[in-house]
Amino acid sequence: MISTAISAVSFASPVHAQTAGSGSLPPVTVTAPDAVRRKPALRAAREISRQRTAARPRSTAAQPGAPATGTGPASGAATPGRGDLSSSVSALPAAATVLNSPAISRLPITTYGDLFRSLPGFNVSNFGQGAIGYGLSLRGYTEAEHGRDIAYYIDGVPLNEISSLHTPNYADLNILLPETVKSIEIVRGPFNVEYGDSNLGGSVKITTKDSEPFASAGVSGRTQGTVRGVATYSTTQGAWLPYLAFEGYHTDGYRDNSFIDRYNSFNKVTTTLPDGAIVSFRAQAYGTDFGAPGYANRQAIETGLISERSATNLTDGGNKQLENFVANYSSGAAGQELKGDLFVSHDYFNRYADFGGGQRWQHDDRTMVGGRASKTWTGAVADDAGVQLLIGSNWRTDFINAFQAPTVNRTVTGAPVVNLGLTETNLAGFGQVQVKPTSWLKFTAGGRFDQFFYDIDDRVTPGGTPNISNGIASPKLGVAITPVKWLEFFANYGQGFRSIDVPLELIGNPGLQPFKIVSSESGFQFTHDRFKLLASYWTTDSQNEGFQAAPGLPVSFLGRARRDGYDVDARYYVIKDPANEVSAFANFGGVRARLLDSAPALFVPNVPCYVANVGVDFSVATRNAERLSGTAYVTFVGKKRLTEDGAITTSPFSRVTGKVAYSWPEGWTAFTQATWYPGDRLSEIAINFGDPVTATPADMFVSAQPTLVVMAGLTYRFQTASISPAAAPTLFTK
Repeated sequence: MISTAISAVSFASPVHAQTAGSGSLPPVTVTAPDAVRRKPALRAAREISRQRTAARPRSTAAQPGAPATGTGPASGAATPGRGDLSSSVSALPAAATVLNSPAISRLPITTYGDLFRSLPGFNVSNFGQGAIGYGLSLRGYTEAEHGRDIAYYIDGVPLNEISSLHTPNYADLNILLPETVKSIEIVRGPFNVEYGDSNLGGSVKITTKDSEPFASAGVSGRTQGTVRGVATYSTTQGAWLPYLAFEGYHTDGYRDNSFIDRYNSFNKVTTTLPDGAIVSFRAQAYGTDFGAPGYANRQAIETGLISERSATNLTDGGNKQLENFVANYSSGAAGQELKGDLFVSHDYFNRYADFGGGQRWQHDDRTMVGGRASKTWTGAVADDAGVQLLIGSNWRTDFINAFQAPTVNRTVTGAPVVNLGLTETNLAGFGQVQVKPTSWLKFTAGGRFDQFFYDIDDRVTPGGTPNISNGIASPKLGVAITPVKWLEFFANYGQGFRSIDVPLELIGNPGLQPFKIVSSESGFQFTHDRFKLLASYWTTDSQNEGFQAAPGLPVSFLGRARRDGYDVDARYYVIKDPANEVSAFANFGGVRARLLDSAPALFVPNVPCYVANVGVDFSVATRNAERLSGTAYVTFVGKKRLTEDGAITTSPFSRVTGKVAYSWPEGWTAFTQATWYPGDRLSEIAINFGDPVTATPADMFVSAQPTLVVMAGLTYRFQTASISPAAAPTLFTK
């Protein structure tokens, strides 16, 4: 869990800015120019030049203690649109959202899940089981399986744990420190060609900061016996630019046996090579010990037989240690980038949990190594059509030891159910081309091919699961039409997949293939001065729906499924000038998720009918260079069907979240925030421990949320480099 002693200032470049280097390539002309076609060629070259200029980094530094306000995309040209030739996600013909550090600083955050809760399309749930990954979902996938259907990356490093014993492609973002985040790029749907495995509901790319012109120290506390301390050091002067962050954290938690103790150390240095290329190296060390209250019977709570705060087993819980090393390389101007990443990570995880059948120990010890490389070229073909080509590849190998056995009070009492050694390798290549034949029309086509190799040592049943090798292709197609600069129409088609989980799915099903989906989307965006509106309709067809009620429980296969829905996202800037910004926002995502082969049991379990947010965010100057900033919003979540026939559901519920911060130019920032559940607190996490078809109300288990969480904190920042104030961008949606 994370408090919000977050820097409200950013020295990072604009959200989509790329660092210009001396090695940029000029536009390419394939055919010889002639007098008749010279003017179209010049127009294409001028457009490419304009995009490079717009994407050049600009200083966005501000004085310590004075949060930067945003100019936003409506008032500037720094953000490429869907009709532009650009490697930015905002140029994809898809629904995308980008969040940067000034916008993050205004958000009320108690855990990393709060980074996403106010954003369009997200359903986010807090399991309340100690330091366990949150439930995040997009496009009608269930949040009950720990975010497995979204592909997550931090600085090019994949976070989804393939062949996890916990749950397939388990995603734990607790290692993320909000203070270190430069930007978060979200693409809803499987259209981002750079990401393969888990890219079903969408992808999340997190980029960390290179440097800031100040250091900071902060402390915060909240209800449930929570305290957090964080310190950062950075400077923007010198050949090597450091960004260091250190965190210590403790909470007692709301329910019995839900404590968390955590440390986190983030260490990054960045330098510019003589040829203008940017190279960074970072190392991180993270560790946590936690208790887990388990899940409580919903009927027993509602009838008063047990307290909603009671724990299932006071010895449930676990620990995790993670260390990683990451190197990132980038050269070339915007549109001509050469990028590369290398990483190695070690993750040691233990969890003791009782899901009704007695406590079990899950142990996962894995080392992950890999890398990725990509190159972008931008130019013109036939003198009049702008073209951008992206090609790349990635490699990942996981060395995994997984073990599961029954336990009592954390003592093994029986033979192991899983005892597995596994080496799993993913090799992939991807490519994408954008063609802009006219000023108002752009086509995008791409695809990737992922090959998986499994070397399995099943120590429970030697030779019972043969080694396999399978591959899967993921084509993408899209079009963007921009008849006027303030109106964009777009449509896309994309395929995505999730790899096979060896301990949970492949054992016993040796012929299983990767889980494939086909998705399509169409929509428009209207952007005019102070108002922005994005609307899209989408459909997704799954070949074979995999369902797991809770980690450690069996995975069942429900056959073909279809999801369809629509997203609407609007923002109106009440005040928008270089010094002040106040905006109101609203978003709504409606979903229908149905099984196609199981009539009359028609519903995909654990998918809310809708998720909506209505709120306001602000950053305004007050007196003597002081500043008031914050965010407040209400989330509405529709009912979820907990069984395939829809007979048992959760109730619709709402959540109110807000934060206010006040900053002084001397470097001090004080903030307070609160989260309030005005009604039902048993529906955010509700799990069917019974059969997905024949379950009864007695099979429903929940993890209650506290009625009110209140937090307050204080941060001091001091300057470490000479700076000049300038405006910084805010959240924008594409």
